[in-house]
Parts: sequence; structure tokens; C-alpha cells
Amino acid sequence: MSMGLYDKYVFPQMYFSAELEDATNKMLTACARHKVVPGVFLFGTDRVLEFLKKGFRFIALGNDLHHALTQAGAYVKTCEEVSQKAGLPWKRKLTALL
Repeated sequence: MSMGLYDKYVFPQMYFSAELEDATNKMLTACARHKVVPGVFLFGTDRVLEFLKKGFRFIALGNDLHHALTQAGAYVKTCEEVSQKAGLPWKRKLTALL
């Protein structure tokens, strides 16, 4: 965010921008020079292999809020599926979170 990419790109294109790629490469070079393990914070596992190939060895996957929301969403989806199969359709109430 401090690079100003959120103002320059439509979400989530800033994550694939040349500016971020250049900054990432500079950081990886500095990490190698100073023998620091590079790390990255990701939401989910879609890009894990990409970052492993770049040299990242510490990868954080989400945070407590992310995990709570994704797991709660999975539970609600299961409730909807089970109730539908049983002929007792249950629908979630729409919220901003799930």
C-alpha cells in the first residue's frame, strides 16, 4: 500500500504490476545479500508455488479474520447443501461477511 499501487490500479491488478515485481526482486536480492529468509503474506494458496519459485521460504497464509470467515463460509455452504438434500431447504441470511 505504501507504494501507492492501490490508487494506480484496479484491485487486484496491483499485485501483478511491474512496480511490485521490481520491488520484490530488489527485496529478494537484499535478502540474499544479508542472509535473510524472505517472507510473504498471502490470502489462500493459489500463488504459493509462484512465491516458492521466486525464493520465498516463509509464507504466511491468511490471518485469524481470513480463516474465520472462510471456514464460517464453508460451514454455511455445507448447512445449505445438507438441508437441501434432506428436503428441508435452509438459506443463510445475507450479510456483508458471508
